[in-house]
Amino acid sequence: MNTPQLSPQPNEIEEVHLTDYLNVILRRRRIFLLLFLTIFSGVALYTFLMKPIYGANSTLYVKDDKGAKGRVLGELALLNSSNPLDAEIEILKSRTNAEEVVKRLALDQKIDKKKDQESNFNATVDALRQAIKVSEVGKKTNIINVSYTDIDPVLARDIVNTLVQVYLDQSLSSKTEEASRTVTFIEEQLKGTEHELEQSEKNLQSYKSTTGVVKLDTEAEELIKKLSDIEKDRAAVILQRKQAEFALTALQEAARQGEIYAPVGFRDDPQISAMANRLTDLAVQKGAMISGNTENHPQVKALQSQIDELQRKIESTYETARHNLGRQEISIEQQIKQYEDKLRTLPAAERDLAGLMRFSKVNADIFTFLLQKHEEARIAKASTISNIRVVDPAITPDNPLKPQKKKNLLLGLLLGLMAGVGAVFFLEYLDDTIKNPEEAQRLIGAPILAVIPCISSVEEEKSDLHTAMITHLRPKSAIAEAFRSLRTSLHFSAINREKQVLIVTSTFPGEGKSTIAANLAITLSQTGARVLVIDGDMRRPSLHSKFEHSKVPGLSELLAGDVASASVLHNTGIPNLSLITAGTTPPNPAELLGSEKMADLLTALRTQYDHIIIDAPPVLAVTDAPLLTNRCDLVLVVLETERVPVKAARRMVEMLSNVQAPVGGIVINDKSNSSMERYGYYGRNYSTYDYYAEDEESQAELSRKRKQKTWWKRVFRG
Repeated sequence: MNTPQLSPQPNEIEEVHLTDYLNVILRRRRIFLLLFLTIFSGVALYTFLMKPIYGANSTLYVKDDKGAKGRVLGELALLNSSNPLDAEIEILKSRTNAEEVVKRLALDQKIDKKKDQESNFNATVDALRQAIKVSEVGKKTNIINVSYTDIDPVLARDIVNTLVQVYLDQSLSSKTEEASRTVTFIEEQLKGTEHELEQSEKNLQSYKSTTGVVKLDTEAEELIKKLSDIEKDRAAVILQRKQAEFALTALQEAARQGEIYAPVGFRDDPQISAMANRLTDLAVQKGAMISGNTENHPQVKALQSQIDELQRKIESTYETARHNLGRQEISIEQQIKQYEDKLRTLPAAERDLAGLMRFSKVNADIFTFLLQKHEEARIAKASTISNIRVVDPAITPDNPLKPQKKKNLLLGLLLGLMAGVGAVFFLEYLDDTIKNPEEAQRLIGAPILAVIPCISSVEEEKSDLHTAMITHLRPKSAIAEAFRSLRTSLHFSAINREKQVLIVTSTFPGEGKSTIAANLAITLSQTGARVLVIDGDMRRPSLHSKFEHSKVPGLSELLAGDVASASVLHNTGIPNLSLITAGTTPPNPAELLGSEKMADLLTALRTQYDHIIIDAPPVLAVTDAPLLTNRCDLVLVVLETERVPVKAARRMVEMLSNVQAPVGGIVINDKSNSSMERYGYYGRNYSTYDYYAEDEESQAELSRKRKQKTWWKRVFRG
């Protein structure tokens, strides 16, 4: 007799199809549906239960008026009239503005009164600053968008509009203060000039009345005109020098007080203007940084170092400007001295009149110049407007920004699908069990003889039927047809070999080998053959309960010589089928099964029965099954899909190969009930049991039962 050997196929890279992925999801549909429904339901609940959040926004246009309009008292301007846009954004978000908004709207009164009032105010200001969003619309548009969100649409509108108004008030106040300082400075210069002008005119009139000399010759008048022009230039230089001194004094005073002062200086000096703008930016950055940190923070220290260095550069620049203006003033005075020397060459009467006329004209020109600048500064102060214009004020929003129901539900749907699919394939990656008959055949190297569907699922309407008797009591069921297919496969798989003694084993306990052995024996007996089924699993016997017989006396007593063979043969009540139970569990089952008495018993039984089915213990659990393989003609390996790891199956193959076990094939026990759908005999919706229904009434009853099975049972239970 040729002994078939296991020939596992080498690992090959199989072509993956879309159906393979779908089968993975179907196989683990419970996990997939659980995660999908959990995530989608959570997102849906969050979406429909959360309070609506409304958003209000306002847009501002910051006009860059640098160079676009005449600056009052050009060289006397002390402060820059516009800040860079980034600086404007930081000023708008400043703590000072936020505090004013909280005060005007009394936002801090909504906080718990039991807490400290000052802490409430500061906490409200900090929360408001974090919630306010300020950004430039596009790039280089000079348009700022201010937005705020809240569950109260009216409050959101009021906060945005109030913040914008506070910002405009602050900007206008700064520009008005600049104009006021300019007017004050000019008025101080006018006081002295006006007094000198009045005195010089009185002296000139008195001299004319006394001497009767009222007119100079042409040469003297030309000389007086030149002197007057030079005196006017000297006055302008003096004013510039005073501006530099004023700015220098303000810088030194601010440095002593730890404050920041950023004058623009001269209109035509780009160096000072650039440094002043940079100093403004650094001051804004420091203000924003120090709101959440202390003066000792490294970044705050770094900004302060930059500010100190820049202030020193500005101060040095003003020192240089003052020095240069002083030298220029000395040069002008030397020119004046030369003209004065020429005046001394005139006759005494003309010389005195020329001197008086000179002082009167110079004072009149300077006074007129200052009056003109004073009027311009006063008008500028009265008409000062902000370079910031409100494009769109905030309005009460009609629709909430959040939740976006459609978007959230779609996102929940996608996240649920992604999480479900991801979890399914992650578990599939971690799961090293044999998934399907094809994989089992490739791994074990034996043919698939049959796929047995899940008995409990098919017979859930008939729970009183014993699983071991299903082929006897329900011969027209899909289960019975599966066992008949097994019987046929056995016949053709060993057509040229002896197959009288069959051993049914598995890799692990609980794979259904005892049920399959019992039903296979029943199926064989239905052909009229004499069949004996032996419970060879002495450690965990179960055939006695399946056929409702006593466990003793049984095989162990027979092999021990305690009873005769006739006393252990039990009638199962099924025609042509006998049973030998396991008997009392012995301390040495392996020795009994591998003994010569076992061999002699099988030899004797071969003459009495056409088929002998032995329910053997699992291969990896104990050594009983490999010992029995030498006494049998054929070994059937029962394998439960999605349970047996690949490594365990390989170890089982190795152990059977070592004893040269005559493995006839594999019986797949598909407890997941997926075999009826993937390997069914008449299709997914048309089972063998339906086909064998004998009349229209039976067909109608089956159809009714299928309809009564709710959709969720079909999804979760297959």
